[in-house]
Amino acid sequence: MVTAAIAERVDSETPFGADLNVIRRLADLVPGAKPTAVNGIRVAASIRPRKLVIAGGDDTPVTMPRTVFQAVYPDGTVMLDTGLDAATHRSFSTPDKPEPYFPEAFAAVVRALHRARMIVLTHFHADHAAGLTQSPDYVTLAAKTIVSAETARCLVETPHRPHLAMSVERVGLMNIVDYRRYFPVAPGLVLIKAHGHSADHQMVFISLADGREILHSVDVGWTLDNIRAVQGKAAPWVKEDVPAVNGQLRWLNGILRREPNVRLLITHDDALFASMLAEGVIGSELQ
Repeated sequence: MVTAAIAERVDSETPFGADLNVIRRLADLVPGAKPTAVNGIRVAASIRPRKLVIAGGDDTPVTMPRTVFQAVYPDGTVMLDTGLDAATHRSFSTPDKPEPYFPEAFAAVVRALHRARMIVLTHFHADHAAGLTQSPDYVTLAAKTIVSAETARCLVETPHRPHLAMSVERVGLMNIVDYRRYFPVAPGLVLIKAHGHSADHQMVFISLADGREILHSVDVGWTLDNIRAVQGKAAPWVKEDVPAVNGQLRWLNGILRREPNVRLLITHDDALFASMLAEGVIGSELQ
């Protein structure tokens, strides 16, 4: 049920017109077996007060994991984002306030990236892309990586950190796709253009072989509470298209309320990640 707080909000919104029925149809478009499972792993975390995670929050600390996910097929895997190396992670904190980093987990990501048949970047931000762009095996990994035209442009023109700047030639080693609204990238896997959190942000719809559906909203909201309340972030360093994000939050809120078969996956929600592991919705070991 929509709360009065949601109904009374006056923030401007850009309606998000994604059509779940079309997305489902596209999930069946690419021939081949659909994924049988989704795995996830935490490679690092940030600790932030709730008032920065969601507008109107308090000073309660919120653990925000930096996660990587993997779609498992009978004949291989597709990696959804790549995490980030330790040096890039440290660039987001100060020596007096280091944030958690899990080198063994990132090593598992690196192994999974090398074994994967395909790598997909949802957007250019370092915690999603630096595990690839900073890899000593970049040339090999780039050859099986899919990026949108917008992500390719952002990696060159607006790097998330100065040391992450890339040349046009280096980015061109990846497979760049330009699409209008949706892109069926593999059987059961559909990219959804959702610019707002960044100029290249995408969501990912996953239709599993057993009929389950997972919608990875990536960074539209940092936690499920953002979606439940249709309330955005309040971190001053995050430069978003707020009306676009508000529209996407409202669309996701509708999915949450009206589509019981769709489970939402969110990059930085630690409680949601833990509950999905406990329920067996996702697995914890990358292949």
